[in-house]
Parts: sequence; structure tokens; C-alpha cells
Amino acid sequence: MKPIIECVRDFILTFPELKDGAVMSDYLSSDATEYVIESVPCDPFYKRYTDGGGLRQFQFLFASREVYSADISQLTENSAFYESFKDWILHTESSVLTPFLDGRTADFIEILQNDYVFDTDADTARYQMQFNLIYHE
Repeated sequence: MKPIIECVRDFILTFPELKDGAVMSDYLSSDATEYVIESVPCDPFYKRYTDGGGLRQFQFLFASREVYSADISQLTENSAFYESFKDWILHTESSVLTPFLDGRTADFIEILQNDYVFDTDADTARYQMQFNLIYHE
């Protein structure tokens, strides 16, 4: 079975509005227009059952390095990208996500934190959102 982070990365690659940039796992360079999926430490179980099984969870960040300046059109473009990404995630049915999970079955994906600017430098910024994928294994 593929690692869950790789499965999530494969799913994110289907987002039609990704710009020409790499989608990495657990690494984001300082170059503009790159994306990353980063795992977030959490209990692997979302809900435990008395038989020892349960619903599993994978919490992750989707982040990007974007061009950043005082130009309002650039800031609006960055915000619009994340608004579209959020809508895409919210309208994703578990049946669409499941084929990417390599033997796991998706229940749902939820947004834990909306997009925000996490870090800036002279001409780029890191934007990120946090998600929780709930699934059966």
C-alpha cells in the first residue's frame, strides 16, 4: 500500500487550477509557485471502536509559495486560488477521493484551518490550509 501522504498528493494533483509548479511531500522551496503536502502530527484514529478498529485520520497542510507584493491584484489572485481550492475540496465526494487511497476508503475530508499567510519574505509568501482526511483502512 502506498503511503497516505503520497495518495493525498496524487489526489491534489487533479486540482485543475494548479499552476505550473511541483507538488512536493514535506518540502517547500523558497521559489514562487510551488506546492507541498505536509503531514501534521495527530492520533491516527479519528474514532476508535471497541473491537480495536475505527475510523482513521490523516491531518495535513496544503501549502504553497506564491509571489507576494503590495500589488492588490497579486494578493487577490493568491486569495482567489485558495478560495477555488477550498471550494473544490468541500465539493469532493468520498467516492471521488477513494480511488486515490490505494485500498483505503474515504469517508470525508474537512477543513481544519482556512488559508492564511504563514510566512513572508521580500517577494514571496507561504500560504497554507490544514485538512483532516477521515478514512477506513
